[in-house]
Amino acid sequence: MRTNDERLAALHKRAGEIKKENRSRRVRLIQYASCAACFLLVITLALWIPVTEGTLIPSGTGSMSASIFSGSGYLGYIVIGIVAFLLGCAVTVFCIRMKKLQKNKENEDDAYDRND
Repeated sequence: MRTNDERLAALHKRAGEIKKENRSRRVRLIQYASCAACFLLVITLALWIPVTEGTLIPSGTGSMSASIFSGSGYLGYIVIGIVAFLLGCAVTVFCIRMKKLQKNKENEDDAYDRND
């Protein structure tokens, strides 16, 4: 048979474990939701690129003749590539920060458990 102090200690330990599980579940949900939002943004921007078939400006017209992207649809694809790269970097940094925050909170909880 356990004493009341042992039961109370077990109760606090289980409550801490439940908090850790809930926190990790919340962090995973935020990470998955942010990744899904970034993918949706990239896909939406990719579908939004105007389709330009046969609209290349001849080089003899003089308008924007120095630009390699004049009148072509390449600029949209370049913008999508840059946006996808930046969103990937942002999601990576966000996930790393969330993981560090989770580890810090786990360390605080462990220190709290040791003091009890």
